[in-house]
Amino acid sequence: MPRAPRPRRGAHPASSCESLETDPPMNTEKRLTAPELVDEIRSSLTVVNGWIPALSGPDGPTGVLEDAPLSEIARSLGEFASTPTMPSVVAQLLHRAAASAAAAASADSATVYGHLGAAYAYVLQAHRAASGDTTN
Repeated sequence: MPRAPRPRRGAHPASSCESLETDPPMNTEKRLTAPELVDEIRSSLTVVNGWIPALSGPDGPTGVLEDAPLSEIARSLGEFASTPTMPSVVAQLLHRAAASAAAAASADSATVYGHLGAAYAYVLQAHRAASGDTTN
């Protein structure tokens, strides 16, 4: 009598039909839209409550207004990345975010979302790095 095939290592032991009925969906979070990505990046840079201007200190750049266009956001990210008081790991990530935001500002509609997503990811990584490392 032939043996039943062994499940792959790490595979769910239940049949695929049972698995579909009992397992929760893998990703239930909504993906941010391009305007939402821009808003999230911009909020990190705002004069009033952005974490990036706060991290650079009183002698650093001033940040952007709440309605700043993407080109201004890209310029500001680069400006903050070049601030001498910015921790080096944060500065590197902000340089990458600035490059991605600048690419998004001049990208065609097929690639703009990818550039914005990359810029947002770099800003998030910079924020995490700033939370754990505030030295140069």
